[in-house]
Amino acid sequence: MTKRILIVDRDTGFSTILSETLNNHPAFEAIAVPSSTEAMEHVVENALDLVVVDMGLTDISPVKLIAAIREYDPDMAVMVIPLMGKTVPADVEALGIQGVLTKPFFVGDLPKLVGAAVGLALDGEEPPPPKPVETDEPVRRRPKLAPPKPRSRRPGRSWGLKPSNYQTPPRRGTRSRSQPQPSAAPAEIPSWQLEQLHKHTDEIIKRLDLLNSEVGAEVILLTVGSALIAKAGNMPDDRAETLASLVAAAAQAAAQAAAFLGERDGWFEQSLHEGSQYRLYAYSLGQGAVLSMALGTNLPLGMVRHQTKMAARDLMKFIK
Repeated sequence: MTKRILIVDRDTGFSTILSETLNNHPAFEAIAVPSSTEAMEHVVENALDLVVVDMGLTDISPVKLIAAIREYDPDMAVMVIPLMGKTVPADVEALGIQGVLTKPFFVGDLPKLVGAAVGLALDGEEPPPPKPVETDEPVRRRPKLAPPKPRSRRPGRSWGLKPSNYQTPPRRGTRSRSQPQPSAAPAEIPSWQLEQLHKHTDEIIKRLDLLNSEVGAEVILLTVGSALIAKAGNMPDDRAETLASLVAAAAQAAAQAAAFLGERDGWFEQSLHEGSQYRLYAYSLGQGAVLSMALGTNLPLGMVRHQTKMAARDLMKFIK
């Protein structure tokens, strides 16, 4: 029974050591992210058993992140990494945690410490009972969404994204988790405005082609909600449409995460999914419009962001 672990630490070198150590143990499957915002996206999109939170996070405070996790899933196990020489802050203790990873520590002890946090016995030991969540405030449990209707699958790479209302089948011996109800319906562009966008498709494609000449993406998409408005690049149309639907689902999940974290306007301006060969980068133009691209990992991300922001500025005249 593999336990899925999310490590949230802006020190990528340290978090890589943690994730690789856990991934080398057959009982664990770990992934590391450098920020609270990315962490909450993973919590919303994936079934996890434990979130390990470093107290040095700066984009959104660890206290707010743990509180958001508790609101989303009151039963989620949480482990914290205090700052060097510091103890766990009282406001974090009040949220209820299942383990503490104090620096410095012996890396070889990591699987046993993480196992204790999720109630998993290692090396033939009796499984320790996981520490229950105890908070000063009663937690609210969110109702389950109805399971999605079956959909026919098109061939093509999945890019590791799941629709925001996808319910992962529970693994044997694990508890099931409810998915969140959207805090608000995603913004929709009126039909007349969509018609205006389609009237300017040629101009939009020219701007996407110009962007692609700078970044060399496999595909660049402009989507509004689940509708694909225009694309650039060599990806076949059927795969581009499939990717567009996945981008729309990921954007909705990201909007839910933003709402949980109290992000201004209820959405993230940018998001990034990074793999060994591809990056999937998305930039929100507002009103449900998203400019996204699949490209290789060799291009400097700062340049991609700059060129995308310039293109988004030009495309906004067709959105407003």
